[in-house]
Amino acid sequence: MVYTLDDNQLLNLWTVISQLGVIREMRDPTDRSILLTKAQALLTAFVLELSPLLRDRDNSAASGPRPKELTRFDA
Repeated sequence: MVYTLDDNQLLNLWTVISQLGVIREMRDPTDRSILLTKAQALLTAFVLELSPLLRDRDNSAASGPRPKELTRFDA
């Protein structure tokens, strides 16, 4: 399936990637865990905001929940 992205989603993804380099260099475990939590939240938002292209949205073979179904995530 092919998804569309906007500039804000790409910026959030780039932010997470750049934070991973900073996290490796951090000595304080508390600061590291705070930054990891923020990165996880950005990645979760990135995945939830993905939307399939129109041609893939109508494909009956496409996997995933239907638009009116409830989606649950366990963190």
